[in-house]
Amino acid sequence: MKFTFMRRGVAAIAAASLITIGAPVVTAANAADACALGATCEGALSGPLGDSPYTIQMPEKFNGTVLLYSHGYRIGTPLPAALATPLGLNTGAYKQISYPAFAPAFGSDVAYLASNEAAIAPNPTVAANLLAQGYALAGAGYARQGWASAEGVEAGENLIKLINAGAVSNKKKIMVWGDSLGGLISQTLAERNPGKIAGSLPSCGVLEGPLQAYSSAMTVLYTWKALIAPNLKVANYSAGPAGYVEALTDLGTVLTILGGAATTPVTPAGFPLAQANLLGGLMAGLPTKSNVYDGQTQNPAFAQLGTLAALGGGYQPASSGASSAVAMLQNVGGAAALGILGRYEMEQRVRTIGGLAATDNANFSDNVNVVYSKLLSDEQRGEFGDTLNATTVITDPLNSMLARLDSTVGSTTARYPANPTAVAIVNALPAPKGIYSVPTLMITTTYDAIVPDGNTGEFFASMAKSYNKMNKKKRGLFKAAAFYTIPPVDGWTKFAPGAKAPDAALSIAALGNSGVGHCVYTTEQLLGAVRGLNAMVNAKSAKQVTAAKRIVFAVPGVNKDRIYLPDPLKKPLRAR
Repeated sequence: MKFTFMRRGVAAIAAASLITIGAPVVTAANAADACALGATCEGALSGPLGDSPYTIQMPEKFNGTVLLYSHGYRIGTPLPAALATPLGLNTGAYKQISYPAFAPAFGSDVAYLASNEAAIAPNPTVAANLLAQGYALAGAGYARQGWASAEGVEAGENLIKLINAGAVSNKKKIMVWGDSLGGLISQTLAERNPGKIAGSLPSCGVLEGPLQAYSSAMTVLYTWKALIAPNLKVANYSAGPAGYVEALTDLGTVLTILGGAATTPVTPAGFPLAQANLLGGLMAGLPTKSNVYDGQTQNPAFAQLGTLAALGGGYQPASSGASSAVAMLQNVGGAAALGILGRYEMEQRVRTIGGLAATDNANFSDNVNVVYSKLLSDEQRGEFGDTLNATTVITDPLNSMLARLDSTVGSTTARYPANPTAVAIVNALPAPKGIYSVPTLMITTTYDAIVPDGNTGEFFASMAKSYNKMNKKKRGLFKAAAFYTIPPVDGWTKFAPGAKAPDAALSIAALGNSGVGHCVYTTEQLLGAVRGLNAMVNAKSAKQVTAAKRIVFAVPGVNKDRIYLPDPLKKPLRAR
């Protein structure tokens, strides 16, 4: 679908992004009729931003509660199979297409593109369980993909209007939920429609908004440009097909280097690759644990063969530090898709909304005055003593790398200045403000390489401050909670007998979908979160609010430490 905007000034653009949505136009046959029990009803809703498909699935026995789900970020750029497959973007909502490649180096014209199909739950197993419990499930696709917060909010509000107009009979309440970008969308819906929404469940939500997310991605990619791959474009991609080629080339460069890390351990600048990558990830707040490397387990070969023999034989990881470094190599690979393709898409959107000329700067996250050494805590500095691939001609790699990064502070040519118009446009996109409006239950993984758990921690703090300001005498009725899932404490990295590296399948199975990864949860954790939110919504006393929280704390894999606080988010824009 073509997406166009009139050229207007920055103030007008910002105001227009705070969408006022009219009544939905239903294009499906008989969509005005109530969806029957046990039936699945589909259609499309039209709004100012375009058409969005919707799905409503009714249970056999309805408990009166509709769960309206908003799906997460889907990369809206066609991806050649050579890039889509290693990133896992050739399954699920991503459909194979025939696409004339702008970048012939990536091979055939076979590519993948995200569809705008609706989703009603994170996965079919969770959906089946909720239907069996009597919940009606609803969800909408978005008129466009990428950072589609405006389109997602429009689709959600239109679907709420349709439900309230009679699409679901005997409805008692609507609760919204979503993951990743969908978490941002669901919480925005809750803040904007408190009288229509009873409760909100943002999961692994990028709740601090796009500028925070893309500034963190800039930290990783600028570190890569300065220390690992100086040919990276990083930001301000060209308009049109040329920018598409630049973005694909950047992503291909990152994935190629990561894939060859074992055989090319030192960068052309003489820095150890694993350490340079670890530094970028730590400064961005990414975890040092992945679904394969737990940051603590050593290859048993070191005990069996001895350290020197095991090192000489290529067995890894040699230590907890080496495990952390390899885990970060994995994590950066996943984060690169948002940092590169997500930025390309957002910059193209900025160009369209702002009416920018092809030669205008479309960058919206300024790093000119960032002092990168300020982003590294004392604790993180200590993580460099025992990492992988430390052999280098540089005697003090950590301080040498930080010095290289900070040597360009203030440079508008070596760094990436932002266009104020671009910043204003991105700031105006819909996002929650941290205002307490409805009962809210948040859940996130402790080790999320895409959306650090600090998003949840800081947003929850904002909600608590908002509530206390409005309800000083009703603190016991603050119906909000944040939960963090954790992995097995004894580690999950597993080895096949005699293997030189961990077995990915065995390790992932031992991890058990808890605590590590982006929006990865057990079925029990997701169902427990829904039960907890429903109980919190229905609570009439402080005692009942506490009882609602206990429902989630009792779920296996949920952190039982009720005063746990995640590390604060890294704030590159403030590290000056």
